[in-house]
Amino acid sequence: MKLPLWRLVLGVLVLAAMAAILLTLIPVYFENYQLGQYVRQLARNSNAPGVPDAPDDAKLRAAVVARARELDLPVEPGDIQITRPEGKLQLETKYAVQMDFPLYQVDLHFRANGASR
Repeated sequence: MKLPLWRLVLGVLVLAAMAAILLTLIPVYFENYQLGQYVRQLARNSNAPGVPDAPDDAKLRAAVVARARELDLPVEPGDIQITRPEGKLQLETKYAVQMDFPLYQVDLHFRANGASR
């Protein structure tokens, strides 16, 4: 049985559209990964035992926001939650990136967190 040409063309177009969407999303997910790595490293190094000059919350927020700006991520200081349960530093960042496609707009929600040991 022979496949009609229009079905083949439509299938190729659908696959091409899916590939284009994937290629558009990959940079945002990679930037989120980089921010997550930075937040984990910052949390581990900021509250190490015996460190007398551990940064305050404002400096931590500023550092995370600065790194997010470098990565072109829309993180605001209010998106960063800093807690210290049992004397251990925990950083959590929640933010959304708006992606605009020709026929659709979507908000991708991300979370980057880290904790000291």
